[in-house]
Amino acid sequence: MPAAETSAGRVSPGRVYLLLLLTTIFWGGTPVAGKLVLRDLPPLTVGVLRYGLATLLLLGVFWRQLPDPRSLRAQDLWILLWVGVLGTFLNHILFFLALLFAPASHGAIIPPTTSPIWTVLLAARLGRERVTVGQIGGMLLCLVGVVLVVRPERLATSAEASVLVGDLLFLLGGVAWGVYSYLSKVAMQRLSAVTTLTFGMSVGTVFLAPAALVEWPWSALGAAGAMAWGALGFLTLAGTVLSFLWWNVAIRRVGAGRTAVFSNLVPLFGVLLSWLVLGERLTVVQLVGGLLAVVGVLVCQGPSRPGRSS
Repeated sequence: MPAAETSAGRVSPGRVYLLLLLTTIFWGGTPVAGKLVLRDLPPLTVGVLRYGLATLLLLGVFWRQLPDPRSLRAQDLWILLWVGVLGTFLNHILFFLALLFAPASHGAIIPPTTSPIWTVLLAARLGRERVTVGQIGGMLLCLVGVVLVVRPERLATSAEASVLVGDLLFLLGGVAWGVYSYLSKVAMQRLSAVTTLTFGMSVGTVFLAPAALVEWPWSALGAAGAMAWGALGFLTLAGTVLSFLWWNVAIRRVGAGRTAVFSNLVPLFGVLLSWLVLGERLTVVQLVGGLLAVVGVLVCQGPSRPGRSS
């Protein structure tokens, strides 16, 4: 058993739940920090700095526990490739482009409440897990809630239509994250959480780097203020390294089901921090929609029994 997994097994359940609570606060603050850093830095450059620094931190701390890539099976390498492409490269692009158009509070609600739907559907199709009637009801409830948050009638005005573009990007990001979550679960059947995280982020950084050069970010990097660098530091350390690592360790220690329930707190903390830091406000209808989406995710994450996929 890898050392990282041995140490994870020694963490008490109470401490794991505390780390999960902190993780949801950090992830709730991610769209807020994203809005702050985008004031000074272009989105793809932010991704290279965020995940590049995170990869270096993980390599510096856990390099003795990481396997030699040459020792991995071809199947493991392919899964890690897609973990990096979906969870780091594509998810970052969709999420941060969405922040250019839509409020941070929308980013705290839409991706976390829609991604579990795709994880459940993929597990049913490929993992032979049976989808229950309750889960179907939860998915529908979640979708109704998201529609109330997005409010598609805003297409009537050009200014509101741009927000809708951002919400659509958030939805696509939820798809990428949902597939990433399933593939991470598959990868961690053979590999440690640290290995999955480090290799995935390094792959995503490699894909992001050439794309970021198109932004020609040199002048922006030189002119960025302390607020942007502080927000980037939060994204890198709290919103990426600690959160991803604690989340994956929790899956190993207390199980995917109990861990997934905590994702329902991300919209709550995200909306609260968006209001406190950015002054954003949601309408009553949107708040009701966010609550319905969270309840839908909670129902959707109910226990499922192994069965034959249809």
